[in-house]
Amino acid sequence: MVQVITDDALLERPRTLRLRFSKVGSLQYISHLDLMRTMTRALIRARLPLWYTQGYNPIPHLVFATPLSVGTESRCEFLDVRIVKNVDSDAVLAAVNATLPQELRILEVYYPETKFNALVYSEYEIKIVSDAIADGYLSQASELLWKKPLTVTKKTKAGIRDVDVSGGIRKLELNQEGNLLQIHAVLAANSAEFLNPELLIRILKEKTGILSGDPMQEYYSILRIADYTEDMARFR
Repeated sequence: MVQVITDDALLERPRTLRLRFSKVGSLQYISHLDLMRTMTRALIRARLPLWYTQGYNPIPHLVFATPLSVGTESRCEFLDVRIVKNVDSDAVLAAVNATLPQELRILEVYYPETKFNALVYSEYEIKIVSDAIADGYLSQASELLWKKPLTVTKKTKAGIRDVDVSGGIRKLELNQEGNLLQIHAVLAANSAEFLNPELLIRILKEKTGILSGDPMQEYYSILRIADYTEDMARFR
């Protein structure tokens, strides 16, 4: 087992440690609750000096930034944990990865200087394969997604209603190759304007009829590739 603790003395107060990780392949289909359980067990097995909540059933304090929807892959997920002793970042990365499958990997470990509320935008690569994507579809899809207002029916705290989501789009690039549509998007990730990339696919499906054929032949994928602050600096 890798030795992760650099100083055996307890800290005066718990310190936040941030882990950037990827979740790809078949693990895109696990729920957020299962991810929390997996990470908790991995951190315990790696023997991190975790801070535990107080009370009848103490548990490690884990906080995730902008959790993914089931079925979305990512190379830039963030997890904050609180520790009670100083640790070596490289040793933590090696120790935790030794307990995880290849489709769930820690990419970076560091002591953060920013809070999760500084994460304002997420960047995605979306691929859609459908027999309904043919000549002329690119201009149709571009016109539809850049339309203002861009209205979609959403379930909100006030109930089910039509919402304009155009304000959540910071950047949008579309390319077509045969029956493949590729969308490169930077979307709002903050709690006030969060835009799920699934909604863009739903709009195209409802308005243009894509992904309505054989599910073995028609499909889509979503990969989150980066996160940014308000001024489009990389979030760390």
